[in-house]
Amino acid sequence: MPLFERSTTIECARQDLFQYHSNPGALNRLIPPWEKITIEHRSDSLKVGSEAVILNSLFGLPIRWHARHTELSKPECFQDIQLTGPFKTWIHDHVFESNGAGTSTLHDRVQYETKFGMIGKLGLPIVRSKLSAMFAFRHLTTQADLLFQNFLRQHIGDRILRVGVTGSTGMIGRRLVDLLSVLGHHAIRILRPASKDRIQDFPLSSGAVGWRPGNGFSDNAALQNLDAVIHLAGRGIASTRWTDSAKQSIRESRVEGTQSLVRDLSKLDSPPKAFVCASGVGIYGDRSSESLDETAETGDDFLANLARDWESAAMEFEKSGNRVAIGRLGIALHPRHGALAKLLIPFRLGLGGPVGSGRQFWSWIHVDDAAAGFLFLAANPKCTGSYNLVAPDQTDNRTFSRTLAKVLNRPSLLRVPAFALRLMLGEMADAMLLASTRANCRRLIDEGFPFRTTRLEDCLRHVLGVNR
Repeated sequence: MPLFERSTTIECARQDLFQYHSNPGALNRLIPPWEKITIEHRSDSLKVGSEAVILNSLFGLPIRWHARHTELSKPECFQDIQLTGPFKTWIHDHVFESNGAGTSTLHDRVQYETKFGMIGKLGLPIVRSKLSAMFAFRHLTTQADLLFQNFLRQHIGDRILRVGVTGSTGMIGRRLVDLLSVLGHHAIRILRPASKDRIQDFPLSSGAVGWRPGNGFSDNAALQNLDAVIHLAGRGIASTRWTDSAKQSIRESRVEGTQSLVRDLSKLDSPPKAFVCASGVGIYGDRSSESLDETAETGDDFLANLARDWESAAMEFEKSGNRVAIGRLGIALHPRHGALAKLLIPFRLGLGGPVGSGRQFWSWIHVDDAAAGFLFLAANPKCTGSYNLVAPDQTDNRTFSRTLAKVLNRPSLLRVPAFALRLMLGEMADAMLLASTRANCRRLIDEGFPFRTTRLEDCLRHVLGVNR
């Protein structure tokens, strides 16, 4: 029977490594982002007999994977097996070894057997390649999450945080709720009536409270005395062409929505100790190659004005006597959502390349660094004002395109002319694709924030599952 093994040394005590895997949220955190997986049943437990059912697909065909935990020895190891699924046999041993001196080794050992006899054996190289990519992602994510946990403890000790999150069904919101849960904190999802919320998608430990802007919350008691609320909700800026009505809807969603949330939170008997609001580096406008820290002047186009008013609405929370921090996001990179997802199809077909001149800077960040950045702003009582949530290694669009093509092993020869983008997208093309915004993360660096990836190529390989 084939055996797959992977081991990684991690700077943490064995108990912390074991606890990470046993906390709610571990299942979500360790599913590779390039896999479109639906969780049909979850237990969020390592207890012997606990089960999980996930739905995946292969070449468009649905595959249901039913797994059960069969062995558990705290904090040394646990085992799960496949009851039904794509393999004839699957036995996965998770082993945690203490090295002393505050380090541990994570061992994953998988014994597996394919179905369909000789035909199945022909697919073994593909299986091994997929396992290699999956466990590389899992180990790097575990390593980075626990490094971030050690960093967070410098500011909060062993205290367990209670954090409200709006926009939890979005790209960053989901990763944030999972990160809070896997690190042992408590997330309360604040949901608007239109939110497409599936309870199976989130750790069982996370709570949920309804919110109707202007009418308050369905359960005020659940939101009393929170450590923070992280506000990520808002209509997608790039979801449709910017007509006058679309721009008004975006503005109402983000500016007026934030005003309503601030008012409703401030009316609580014990408002949150901090309010952390998303914004964007689009606030700086088109600035060529100028390096922009958080003190830089703001721009004067639609995105800049939107972000400025959005941040002003968030700052009103200071009137409650509590702290406000703003996370100005760059392009968060995720293979199934956002800008990267839209680029992957043409680049995989060998049709990708720079847009416009290619000299414009695109400020980017790993999606999990974005989630960790918001959590850090929520947890650290000294964080106030604006922070650029971008990676240290900022690149222009030409370099971005070449790097993505290199990771995918494709050419990057075709250029998309600016006039074609303007014809297709109108005003949005200039503000989001052709504008140059070279934001830097000076404040995060000064705080010692532990980025999981600082180089674009490393980030793309991690989120796309492409090993060197």
